[in-house]
Amino acid sequence: MARPYTILIADDDPILREVVVNILQEPGYIVVAAADGYEAIRILAGRHVDLMIADVRMPGLDGMQLGLQAKVMRPRLHVIFITGYAVGPEVAEHGQVVPKPIRSSALLKIVEQELSAT
Repeated sequence: MARPYTILIADDDPILREVVVNILQEPGYIVVAAADGYEAIRILAGRHVDLMIADVRMPGLDGMQLGLQAKVMRPRLHVIFITGYAVGPEVAEHGQVVPKPIRSSALLKIVEQELSAT
């Protein structure tokens, strides 16, 4: 890793959020966590983020809406969606999709691919 990339994880499930934070911190990423889409927007407005990982289904501002708003705020932001449900092609058009349960090796591979494209 050339520099410590900052990754934002937005998921309403506190256990999954903690698991993803731990997976991403292990190789040295700086990880910021948000409990919902609105908190994620506040974080994006106040600090640099290289990549965002968002749960597709969250109450209030869901992951898809969050991804769209985040791209308006930061057009070059890379977005990965995580979900335990089947998603339509409209989600995949806006970012890669990682199915739950999350495998750490698969998540890290996708994160590395996205960040190498920056």
